[in-house]
Amino acid sequence: MLLSFQWLYLVFLFYLTSLTDVEAQFPHACTTQEALDTKTCCPPWKDGSPCGQNSRRGICAAPARETLSPFDYRVDWPSAFYTYVCKCFDNYDGFDCGVCLPGWKGPDCTEPHHVERKEITDMNDSERESFLSSLDHAKHNTSNRYMILTSNDTTVFSNFKFHSATVYDLYVWLHYYAAKKYADTEDDAAHRGPAFPFWHRVFLLFIEREIRLLTGKEDFYIPYWDWTRHTNCNICNNDYFGAVGPDGLIDKASRFSKWKTACVLDEGLGMICSRPDDPSPAPITRKPGMDQTADTLPNMGDVNDMLGTDNYDTPPYNGRSRNSFRSKLEGFDIPQDSRHLQSSMHNLVHDYLNGTMSHLPTAANDPLFMVHHSFVDKLLEEWLQRHKNASYPVSDEIHKAQRGDAFMAPFFPLRANAWYWDKSTLSLGYSYRAHSIPHPGLNHGATRQAEGGAGSTTYQIWIKEKNGSTDKSLSSIDVQG
Repeated sequence: MLLSFQWLYLVFLFYLTSLTDVEAQFPHACTTQEALDTKTCCPPWKDGSPCGQNSRRGICAAPARETLSPFDYRVDWPSAFYTYVCKCFDNYDGFDCGVCLPGWKGPDCTEPHHVERKEITDMNDSERESFLSSLDHAKHNTSNRYMILTSNDTTVFSNFKFHSATVYDLYVWLHYYAAKKYADTEDDAAHRGPAFPFWHRVFLLFIEREIRLLTGKEDFYIPYWDWTRHTNCNICNNDYFGAVGPDGLIDKASRFSKWKTACVLDEGLGMICSRPDDPSPAPITRKPGMDQTADTLPNMGDVNDMLGTDNYDTPPYNGRSRNSFRSKLEGFDIPQDSRHLQSSMHNLVHDYLNGTMSHLPTAANDPLFMVHHSFVDKLLEEWLQRHKNASYPVSDEIHKAQRGDAFMAPFFPLRANAWYWDKSTLSLGYSYRAHSIPHPGLNHGATRQAEGGAGSTTYQIWIKEKNGSTDKSLSSIDVQG
């Protein structure tokens, strides 16, 4: 008994000495009983002051927001947990204002930082190996910055616990927390509503930053996968994310065959990653194209139809919205074509992969998730650049978690969903490089346009859809050089 007490004391002492180095959605310093009792998440920065106040990095403040006391404690983030949080100044970011906003670097966050996301098949062998090995490193290294929250019932505030997790599994948990439907509803914080593409944009920026901090690779970035270039998964092989057998398991020659899923797919609406220490976690699975209702990938016709939609979102601002860019991008507003699919665009890619990726809350367990969503993010940016007069919708029909003034859950520091509307990728420290090879579905008898960024030329191109229909749609591509 004495030995056990001494061991617990040593663990507790180590915990206390490491608090100032921890930072997360639920940082260690904010998971203590005192922090929860006082509803305060304002950890000290290196100068010893909460939120780096003495160094003028931020202050500890209560957001001007009415607490709604929702039925599910995930709604109205983070009022169920904290009243006082850090508000950061200038280019400082993070829950203790200890890191830089995306697009900035340096000790005082005054140096611009920019990365260019390539299409994944445009990466050379060295770049691809660096990317994939960084993911594997994140999957197998426990974070010293984060803890995850688990719960068997999100309608009972006291019914949760905090656990350690690897950097990649924290990323999986974030999606699970936001994507699991709220109790007694069909809604969540990240899907079926106007916040969908912006939540996932922040999600990718989050994991990019965490892998950079873990690996020391300051220019680590998430490439995109242009799934319009093939009717099948051209990166489901051992050079990329692993070949799969008839049983849906990843080939043993791939590093991803050793990956196990985190946060099992619980059916209960109130459950959040309720068994993080499952002794026999399931492997990642895929059966691409084996579901007859989703046996192909989206094509350029789908993309062009979506980009030509003028309304960002339409009532009722959920999966039933029509003539809506967001609903088309997400895949609920299905084009009327000859394929008779049950979903389109983003949703179709998830359904096509027919395995781990098809179970929405836990889909981020498959690393294909991030390159898929990087392309979704690229399409968002193209639409925003074409529709500069659009705005984030305002309506009581929008679920409260996705309204423009609601804080995006479960991220710190607090940012309203609409805050990201006028933040271009360039302002967030990244851009997208066009694919080095012209799209195989394009007819190159095109007329040149006098626009495009430095080192690129933009062309108007007639697109021929893969279903064999006549050339009928205009789009534009950037050709490097």
